Amino acid sequence: MRGAGFRDADRQFRTRLHAAGREDGVDVVIGGYFLQPPGRDGGGADYRPVAALDADWPDGLIITGAEPRTEDLREEAYYPALVRVIDQAIGRRTPVLFSCLATHAAVLHLSGVTRRRRTRKCHGVLRFEVRRQHPLMAGMGDQIIVPHSRWNGLPEAALITCGYRILAASTRWGVDRFVHDDAPGCVFLQGHPEYEPPSLALEYRRDVRRYLRRESTHYPTLPIGCFDAATCAALRSFQRAVQGRFDPNLMDALPVPLGEEAASASWHRDTMQLYRNWLEIVSALREPMGVHA
Repeated sequence: MRGAGFRDADRQFRTRLHAAGREDGVDVVIGGYFLQPPGRDGGGADYRPVAALDADWPDGLIITGAEPRTEDLREEAYYPALVRVIDQAIGRRTPVLFSCLATHAAVLHLSGVTRRRRTRKCHGVLRFEVRRQHPLMAGMGDQIIVPHSRWNGLPEAALITCGYRILAASTRWGVDRFVHDDAPGCVFLQGHPEYEPPSLALEYRRDVRRYLRRESTHYPTLPIGCFDAATCAALRSFQRAVQGRFDPNLMDALPVPLGEEAASASWHRDTMQLYRNWLEIVSALREPMGVHA
């Protein structure tokens, strides 16, 4: 991940982890590693090469990723380095929080389960039913709220066949998160609980821009639960006016706020509870020197 996407993700994870740690009195020390050299914009310049993990192995890892460049994740340039880290982490019994694409890559490597493209993008602030009691779900209700933004998903039946335990899922949107007994302390997420309120609005703007540039053949659907009724009506009106007119300059008239109406972040409580639960697992397994996530 590079550029603004990297900087946003880095800030979101750091903010959530520090806040969750403070609430439970855990001192979270965060460092970063890159699988690919940073881009020219300097994104990730303070990160170290992933090879440095061998000399300074952390107590916990969060692994996330960027949009794939190939249909088969095994053909991505970073894949060999990624699976090496995954194997090391599980071999060392290191808790890992896998995020979205990293979850797809990990499950492909560990179990051979291939993600499948959906007919409609899973995009919005969505509700999922809690399927199983587990330490990672402690303190949560019967439903959780999680932002998702993905075209692909992992089939629930295939995951269960391979021994994964589903923690939260939706009949409409599929699996949200799951675990496996062979990877203690690890949680596999298909969503983005770390997102800030503007994140989905910014992604929608990006997808509209891609359509107007002819980089995408389909106009994007509105993210669920992201905009109020008046904004949704304005956005649908804009879509009717520009559909079939491929002119990037039309973006200037796109009436997309940056999620201010969702500033309360309805998923914030569930996100913080997940991070606290995960940090408790990391803390229980840590060395006396402290926690490194």
